[in-house]
Amino acid sequence: MIFTDSIYRKLSLYFIIAASSVFILLTILGIAEYRASEYKLQKTLSSIFNQSIQEQVKLNMEGEFVAIHNNQSFEKGAIRTQRVVTEDTTIAKEVEVIEDMGLELFKNSQTYLSLCKHIQPQELQQIFDSKLQENGLMCSSVVLIRHHQRTQTSGDTTKLSTYYRIPVIKGGVFDEIDYEGFIYYSTFLPFKLMSKSILPVLLFIEILMLGVIAYFTIEKRKIKPDKIVKRGRCYYMGITIFDIGKCELIGDKNEIIAVTKKPSEMLLMFLRSDEHRVEKNTLKETLWPDNPYTVDKNLTSTVNKLRNFLKEVDCTFNLVTKKGDEYYELKFIQDDMEAKKVEN
Repeated sequence: MIFTDSIYRKLSLYFIIAASSVFILLTILGIAEYRASEYKLQKTLSSIFNQSIQEQVKLNMEGEFVAIHNNQSFEKGAIRTQRVVTEDTTIAKEVEVIEDMGLELFKNSQTYLSLCKHIQPQELQQIFDSKLQENGLMCSSVVLIRHHQRTQTSGDTTKLSTYYRIPVIKGGVFDEIDYEGFIYYSTFLPFKLMSKSILPVLLFIEILMLGVIAYFTIEKRKIKPDKIVKRGRCYYMGITIFDIGKCELIGDKNEIIAVTKKPSEMLLMFLRSDEHRVEKNTLKETLWPDNPYTVDKNLTSTVNKLRNFLKEVDCTFNLVTKKGDEYYELKFIQDDMEAKKVEN
């Protein structure tokens, strides 16, 4: 693709705006996806913690004798008297009927174990950590169990720099037991668990746009106001392009000037010359081999036409010569003063 310096600037600006928009969208979606993933992770941690509590109760109740006496029938939500009996303690309180025998047995077991001091936070933490590893969740945890006025922890929460606090899980027949979990996980963990559905696509587009911007920047830097460079079928004379195929001059503001045949052929001779310098006799013999009588006039006329074409597109190069020189040179014109000194 052949573009002028100003077109490269505009395209770069458009792609920078587009890349910035994609980056903003990528950031917003990334934050939303991250928060959704973190919310899902915290729900999973709460579920695993609850499973760990159930497993601890199950393990500690193995070998224990359990007897349930319930000769009364109650509707769900009704209030009845519930008794929990150990070897040296009997507790009786009014509780709400839950109409779920398995859950009722589990809550009775929790109260029984807490009274017998068989519920230990260290044991619960070990079960919890084991389940976390099974689920591929690399976390650090501390467990707290509160029963009446007694509070036990499996470790020091101050050692955790930041943590997620699992909402309190009530246990026991009378909801007298509080279970709490303090979980530390790295900020990378929610990112690892993200669905990443559209993010890779947006990230690819962002990288692609940055690549295009880098390409335009590199190509733009190749355009120097004092250099002549050939690219494809075009010559860059500073910020001006000469399209050989169409015989057109393209200015920096994208203005297009069609160059007539002889000036076009003359310009091409200068562009193809090593030093962009051509002898006057060479121009005459090449362009007007069959017109020896009018060749000087034709040369002067064509040189003037070519100069005007170059000026129309504000080209930084033009044809120059000096009195006594036998050649013309396509030269970089630094300022107006230098341009005025140009002589035929």
